[in-house]
Amino acid sequence: MTPKRLAWSLALALGCGADAGAPRPTEEVGSAIDLPLGDTPADDGKADGQWGDALSCKPVPVLPGLANPEIFVSLHGHTVRLVDRAAGFEKVFPVGVGALETDTSAAGFGESKSYYPLLATGRQDFAITPSSIQPCKTWWTDPETGAKSPVFAGLPFLAWYGGYAFHGPIDNYKAQNGGTLRRGFVSHGCIRMEAADVLELYARIKGRPRVPVHVQREPERDGAARRIDVPSKWVGSECAGDADCNYPGGFCHENAIGGRGFCSLRCTGACPDRANLPTTACIADPAAAGQGMCVLRAQAQDSDCRSWDHMTAQTKRRFNSTTSAVVCAPGSRGWVGERCLADADCTSGTTCAGEAPGKPGLCTEACTAACPDQPGFAATTCVAASPLGGAGCMRTCTPSSNAAECPAGHDCRAMTRPSGSSRNVCVPR
Repeated sequence: MTPKRLAWSLALALGCGADAGAPRPTEEVGSAIDLPLGDTPADDGKADGQWGDALSCKPVPVLPGLANPEIFVSLHGHTVRLVDRAAGFEKVFPVGVGALETDTSAAGFGESKSYYPLLATGRQDFAITPSSIQPCKTWWTDPETGAKSPVFAGLPFLAWYGGYAFHGPIDNYKAQNGGTLRRGFVSHGCIRMEAADVLELYARIKGRPRVPVHVQREPERDGAARRIDVPSKWVGSECAGDADCNYPGGFCHENAIGGRGFCSLRCTGACPDRANLPTTACIADPAAAGQGMCVLRAQAQDSDCRSWDHMTAQTKRRFNSTTSAVVCAPGSRGWVGERCLADADCTSGTTCAGEAPGKPGLCTEACTAACPDQPGFAATTCVAASPLGGAGCMRTCTPSSNAAECPAGHDCRAMTRPSGSSRNVCVPR
């Protein structure tokens, strides 16, 4: 391992603003190993000593605790799901996760920075314990300048791997309510939550000796392969019908290449926006001549549209305008296991196999023993008798997570490899 990569690895193991050791008793304690925070608005970074309400510990709500809480994190889905199976409790929270790593020498290049614990340990399961909780954390120390600012705003800091933690939203941290969340790839590795949400999470789990935390790259899916998401949908949300797009004027638009619909809104020139989510743009609807549809813009908090199933960043002419915008529109990311309509949809030496009129195929490549992997995607494997014809590379999947890695119209089944062993892969129905 190079010195640069080793330093990066050690720094991330320490986390995004907390010590990995014993809990800190008050907000007055800062950490000498705090790391950069990730993306923050420029005005929030001014250390002018005017901290507003950031130095106040926020009151913890009185809520029934969960006897057997479990936490599930989806990095690409930008969700935290809190459950207690015995009690029938389940709640999904929106979150901001680690920004996408752009340093080509880093161990996690191409992944969310929140994915590093999975790379470092080879596992997806972690835990929160009483010793890893700070009920009221305030101060963060800039590792480059030594300057302190109370960006954690007196909210709980719940560490699940070293200093990787669930904490407050950081943005607008001086506000009385603890700040506002930007949902997307924004942090240096921690999981940012709305202030009220991290307070509820803490209230529900405090006193438990160990709270399991399962982290996965892909959006969570239920037994019917429907995406698990927050109840309030918006433009870009995955949908199966118009009723899923539960905002005024919302409708479910077909995604011909991906097979799963996305929420949209009719428009003639401009589209409404929601605070702290990517902004929207109005483009021509290819399925409805003379009509516009609202889509999300590709922005820093999701620059390549990877949070949305079979959506890619594309430059499109704005509807009824001469200007263009980079938006998230139906498309294939082109790697092994992505749906495709033609070879042009596939990249990095892969081709589209199994396609027919009105039926998408899958991007794949021939193999004899092994297949390459790419960051940001599930692992691949060589299948001796691929349903796509001959020996070919296919995407691996996890039955216990309801095949979250698989595209629409696929099941997770064991297939034989050239070595004679078998592995679960996404197989077309």
